[in-house]
Amino acid sequence: MPASPEKALRRHKHSIGTIFIGKLWLTDKSKFISMMKYWRILTVFAGLVFFSLQAQAQSQFEKDLKSLREWMSRKATQADSITRAEWPAIKENFRAKTASLDRNTDEMSEENKREYGELKSQYKSMESKHESQPGQPLNREEAKRWEKELAGRTNLRNIKADELRDVFSYFLEGVRGQRANWSLRDWEYAEHVYLELSNRKQAVLDKLNNGDKIKIAALQVEFNALRKGRDAKDKYEEMRNS
Repeated sequence: MPASPEKALRRHKHSIGTIFIGKLWLTDKSKFISMMKYWRILTVFAGLVFFSLQAQAQSQFEKDLKSLREWMSRKATQADSITRAEWPAIKENFRAKTASLDRNTDEMSEENKREYGELKSQYKSMESKHESQPGQPLNREEAKRWEKELAGRTNLRNIKADELRDVFSYFLEGVRGQRANWSLRDWEYAEHVYLELSNRKQAVLDKLNNGDKIKIAALQVEFNALRKGRDAKDKYEEMRNS
């Protein structure tokens, strides 16, 4: 039975290749041997590059997972002292740390997948705890009064990028001067103003110069430290009176 056209073509190509190699072997053995060595080296090099890239990718997974593991350990230790004002930044930090890992879960080992799933579950539990216990709803008019008092204006979502540093500074001056007389409810209104300013910072972040970014970040850290100081004081009073 005659061969199909496809098989005949493959045989023809194979014959041409065999004849070419045979002629090269007969006409110039040294050139043939050099060419074969070149292809062998190229194949080995390609294999090394492939395995190197795989190792680098795996190494990056390990680094990202280690970073998330250490971050979660710190947050779990701090869980009881995390304030409502800090929580948006923590959520954003978690999203940033897991973005790359989420894109590459198919490349993880089964052990890494299991650990990553456990870390995400821990975070979800922490998130549920903080978001399921909100304070009493704020009064809208009272919130505007606090905005005016602590930020010097209302409509905080319309603050321009080049004004934000001064508004944040004004806000912290007010917090420093008034916090000693604040009740827990007062702190909730102060946190409302802080969150509005922080949200505005995120909205105009690309328009802020580096000096303003650094200064505002320092003021945010100071506010959260002052807020935690009040929480620590309240816990001490509870322990002393119990």
